[in-house]
This record gives sequence, C-alpha cells and structure tokens, in this order.
Amino acid sequence: MAELNGHTSRVLYMAQSPDGCTVASAAGDETLRFWNVFGVPETASKKPAPKAAHEPFSHVNRIR
Repeated sequence: MAELNGHTSRVLYMAQSPDGCTVASAAGDETLRFWNVFGVPETASKKPAPKAAHEPFSHVNRIR
C-alpha cells in the first residue's frame, strides 16, 4: 500500500498499464497522472517476435 500525492481532489479512477509497471489515476480536480510505481518494463528485444505465416488463410485454424 502506498500513498501517491499529487492530486488536489479525490481519485475517481485508477488503471494499470498492460506491462504492469505504470498506474494512471484520474481525479475530481480534472487531472490525469501517470505513476511509474513498479519499475521499468522488460524490453521487448529479449523475446523474439513471432514469425507471421505468409500463406493465405493461415490463421483460420486459430479462429474459434
């Protein structure tokens, strides 16, 4: 639990980024703040990107 000071009014909404490192908060004072509270995200260069198939309709077996 942490106290994030920065808004002058109560926080109305909070959301976490998909990488899990940043939290966004919106308050009644009409401000939107981004908090880097969980460190630096891992770089995407460590994971090789999946290769796309070049065949037509190669994704059909994945549609459900």
